[in-house]
Amino acid sequence: MIRNIIFDLGNVIFNFKPEEFLRRCTIDDDYIGYFISNVIRSKIWLELDRGTISIKKAEEEFIVKFPEDREFIETFFIHWMEMLTPIQENVEILYDLKSNGYKLYILSNFIIEAFDFVKNKYEFLSLFDGKVISGQVKMIKPELEIYRELIKKYDLIPEECIFIDDVRAFLSRAKKMNIKTVLFNQRTDLRTELRKLNVKI
Repeated sequence: MIRNIIFDLGNVIFNFKPEEFLRRCTIDDDYIGYFISNVIRSKIWLELDRGTISIKKAEEEFIVKFPEDREFIETFFIHWMEMLTPIQENVEILYDLKSNGYKLYILSNFIIEAFDFVKNKYEFLSLFDGKVISGQVKMIKPELEIYRELIKKYDLIPEECIFIDDVRAFLSRAKKMNIKTVLFNQRTDLRTELRKLNVKI
Protein backbone atom coordinates (compact mmCIF):
# COMPACT_ATOMS: atom_id res chain seq x y z
CA MET A 1 0.00 0.00 0.00
CA ILE A 2 1.23 3.48 -0.87
CA ARG A 3 1.49 5.72 2.18
CA ASN A 4 4.10 8.32 1.18
CA ILE A 5 4.32 10.66 -1.82
CA ILE A 6 7.72 12.24 -2.42
CA PHE A 7 7.95 15.36 -4.57
CA ASP A 8 10.75 17.08 -6.38
CA LEU A 9 10.31 20.87 -6.28
CA GLY A 10 11.67 22.38 -9.50
CA ASN A 11 9.18 21.95 -12.37
CA VAL A 12 7.00 19.72 -10.20
CA ILE A 13 5.83 22.07 -7.46
CA PHE A 14 7.52 25.28 -8.65
CA ASN A 15 8.12 26.49 -12.18
CA PHE A 16 11.79 26.77 -13.05
CA LYS A 17 11.95 27.98 -16.65
CA PRO A 18 15.05 30.11 -17.17
CA GLU A 19 14.47 30.53 -20.90
CA GLU A 20 11.11 32.22 -20.30
CA PHE A 21 12.50 34.26 -17.43
CA LEU A 22 15.51 35.52 -19.38
CA ARG A 23 13.26 36.77 -22.17
CA ARG A 24 12.18 39.46 -19.74
CA CYS A 25 15.74 40.79 -20.04
CA THR A 26 16.64 40.10 -23.68
CA ILE A 27 15.06 38.86 -26.91
CA ASP A 28 18.40 37.45 -28.12
CA ASP A 29 17.82 33.68 -28.13
CA ASP A 30 21.50 32.98 -28.84
CA TYR A 31 22.53 34.98 -25.78
CA ILE A 32 19.89 33.22 -23.67
CA GLY A 33 21.31 29.86 -24.75
CA TYR A 34 24.83 31.05 -24.01
CA PHE A 35 23.82 32.31 -20.55
CA ILE A 36 21.98 29.13 -19.60
CA SER A 37 24.91 26.93 -20.72
CA ASN A 38 27.53 28.99 -18.92
CA VAL A 39 25.62 29.91 -15.75
CA ILE A 40 22.59 27.75 -14.96
CA ARG A 41 24.10 24.51 -16.30
CA SER A 42 27.59 25.22 -15.02
CA LYS A 43 29.69 23.47 -12.38
CA ILE A 44 29.35 26.57 -10.21
CA TRP A 45 25.54 26.25 -10.27
CA LEU A 46 25.94 22.58 -9.35
CA GLU A 47 27.92 23.71 -6.32
CA LEU A 48 24.99 25.98 -5.42
CA ASP A 49 22.65 22.99 -5.57
CA ARG A 50 25.07 21.01 -3.42
CA GLY A 51 25.30 23.80 -0.86
CA THR A 52 29.07 24.14 -1.04
CA ILE A 53 28.97 27.76 -2.23
CA SER A 54 26.73 30.74 -1.42
CA ILE A 55 24.74 32.65 -4.01
CA LYS A 56 26.86 35.74 -3.37
CA LYS A 57 30.09 33.80 -3.91
CA ALA A 58 28.72 32.18 -7.06
CA GLU A 59 27.76 35.58 -8.48
CA GLU A 60 31.28 36.85 -7.81
CA GLU A 61 32.81 33.82 -9.52
CA PHE A 62 30.59 34.24 -12.58
CA ILE A 63 31.57 37.93 -12.86
CA VAL A 64 35.26 37.05 -12.67
CA LYS A 65 34.77 34.36 -15.31
CA PHE A 66 32.57 36.48 -17.62
CA PRO A 67 33.46 40.14 -16.90
CA GLU A 68 31.87 41.32 -20.17
CA ASP A 69 28.51 39.99 -18.86
CA ARG A 70 28.77 41.65 -15.44
CA GLU A 71 25.63 43.82 -15.75
CA PHE A 72 23.48 40.94 -16.99
CA ILE A 73 24.79 38.60 -14.29
CA GLU A 74 24.09 41.14 -11.55
CA THR A 75 20.55 41.72 -12.82
CA PHE A 76 19.92 38.00 -13.05
CA PHE A 77 21.05 37.35 -9.48
CA ILE A 78 18.83 40.13 -8.15
CA HIS A 79 15.68 38.72 -9.73
CA TRP A 80 16.10 35.02 -10.61
CA MET A 81 14.09 33.62 -7.70
CA GLU A 82 11.03 35.41 -9.09
CA MET A 83 10.73 32.58 -11.63
CA LEU A 84 9.96 30.13 -8.78
CA THR A 85 6.17 30.35 -9.01
CA PRO A 86 3.82 27.55 -7.90
CA ILE A 87 2.39 25.02 -10.35
CA GLN A 88 -1.09 25.55 -9.02
CA GLU A 89 -2.73 22.28 -10.08
CA ASN A 90 -0.02 20.32 -8.28
CA VAL A 91 -0.38 22.46 -5.17
CA GLU A 92 -4.06 21.52 -5.15
CA ILE A 93 -3.04 17.86 -5.38
CA LEU A 94 -0.90 18.32 -2.25
CA TYR A 95 -3.95 19.46 -0.31
CA ASP A 96 -6.03 16.54 -1.61
CA LEU A 97 -3.34 13.97 -0.82
CA LYS A 98 -2.98 15.36 2.68
CA SER A 99 -6.74 15.24 3.21
CA ASN A 100 -6.73 11.60 2.12
CA GLY A 101 -4.16 10.66 4.77
CA TYR A 102 -0.95 10.44 2.74
CA LYS A 103 2.39 11.61 4.10
CA LEU A 104 4.15 14.15 1.89
CA TYR A 105 7.91 14.58 1.51
CA ILE A 106 10.33 16.69 -0.52
CA LEU A 107 13.45 15.31 -2.21
CA SER A 108 14.95 18.07 -4.31
CA ASN A 109 18.12 19.54 -5.73
CA PHE A 110 17.51 23.08 -4.50
CA ILE A 111 19.70 26.00 -3.52
CA ILE A 112 19.57 26.84 0.21
CA GLU A 113 18.71 30.51 -0.26
CA ALA A 114 16.07 29.67 -2.86
CA PHE A 115 14.39 27.18 -0.54
CA ASP A 116 14.35 29.77 2.25
CA PHE A 117 12.76 32.19 -0.23
CA VAL A 118 9.89 29.88 -1.24
CA LYS A 119 9.41 28.55 2.32
CA ASN A 120 8.87 32.07 3.63
CA LYS A 121 6.60 33.01 0.73
CA TYR A 122 4.32 29.99 0.29
CA GLU A 123 2.40 28.54 3.24
CA PHE A 124 1.50 25.32 1.42
CA LEU A 125 5.04 24.04 2.01
CA SER A 126 3.94 23.42 5.60
CA LEU A 127 1.87 20.51 4.22
CA PHE A 128 5.03 18.44 3.89
CA ASP A 129 5.87 16.02 6.66
CA GLY A 130 9.58 16.09 5.91
CA LYS A 131 12.21 17.17 3.42
CA VAL A 132 15.71 16.53 2.14
CA ILE A 133 17.06 19.56 0.29
CA SER A 134 20.36 19.08 -1.53
CA GLY A 135 21.80 22.42 -0.45
CA GLN A 136 21.17 21.58 3.20
CA VAL A 137 22.62 18.05 3.19
CA LYS A 138 25.50 18.68 0.74
CA MET A 139 24.35 15.86 -1.56
CA ILE A 140 22.55 15.94 -4.89
CA LYS A 141 20.42 13.62 -6.97
CA PRO A 142 21.15 11.15 -8.46
CA GLU A 143 23.68 10.29 -5.74
CA LEU A 144 22.37 7.27 -3.87
CA GLU A 145 23.17 8.85 -0.49
CA ILE A 146 20.53 11.57 -0.82
CA TYR A 147 17.77 9.00 -1.42
CA ARG A 148 18.98 6.97 1.54
CA GLU A 149 19.00 10.12 3.65
CA LEU A 150 15.28 10.66 3.10
CA ILE A 151 14.39 7.02 3.71
CA LYS A 152 16.48 6.81 6.88
CA LYS A 153 15.56 10.23 8.29
CA TYR A 154 11.82 9.52 8.19
CA ASP A 155 11.93 5.74 8.58
CA LEU A 156 10.17 5.17 5.26
CA ILE A 157 9.56 1.83 3.59
CA PRO A 158 10.53 2.24 -0.09
CA GLU A 159 7.75 -0.04 -1.34
CA GLU A 160 5.23 2.31 0.31
CA CYS A 161 6.57 5.38 -1.53
CA ILE A 162 6.02 7.14 -4.85
CA PHE A 163 8.58 9.66 -6.10
CA ILE A 164 7.57 12.36 -8.59
CA ASP A 165 10.34 14.12 -10.54
CA ASP A 166 10.81 15.81 -13.91
CA VAL A 167 14.20 14.16 -14.60
CA ARG A 168 14.17 10.55 -15.75
CA ALA A 169 17.69 9.83 -14.46
CA PHE A 170 16.67 10.89 -10.95
CA LEU A 171 13.71 8.51 -11.05
CA SER A 172 15.91 5.64 -12.22
CA ARG A 173 17.86 5.71 -8.96
CA ALA A 174 14.62 5.65 -6.94
CA LYS A 175 13.34 2.66 -8.92
CA LYS A 176 16.45 0.71 -7.98
CA MET A 177 15.46 1.26 -4.35
CA ASN A 178 11.98 -0.20 -5.04
CA ILE A 179 10.29 3.21 -4.94
CA LYS A 180 7.52 3.63 -7.49
CA THR A 181 7.96 6.66 -9.73
CA VAL A 182 6.10 9.20 -11.86
CA LEU A 183 7.86 11.26 -14.53
CA PHE A 184 6.24 14.69 -14.54
CA ASN A 185 6.21 17.16 -17.43
CA GLN A 186 3.80 19.71 -18.87
CA ARG A 187 1.77 16.98 -20.55
CA THR A 188 1.43 14.83 -17.43
CA ASP A 189 -1.97 14.44 -15.81
CA LEU A 190 -0.60 13.85 -12.32
CA ARG A 191 -3.92 12.79 -10.82
CA THR A 192 -4.33 10.12 -13.48
CA GLU A 193 -0.76 8.85 -13.02
CA LEU A 194 -1.20 8.62 -9.25
CA ARG A 195 -4.50 6.78 -9.64
CA LYS A 196 -2.72 4.23 -11.85
CA LEU A 197 -0.59 3.49 -8.78
CA ASN A 198 -3.72 3.07 -6.62
CA VAL A 199 -3.42 6.43 -4.89
CA LYS A 200 -6.72 7.89 -3.73
CA ILE A 201 -6.81 11.32 -5.33
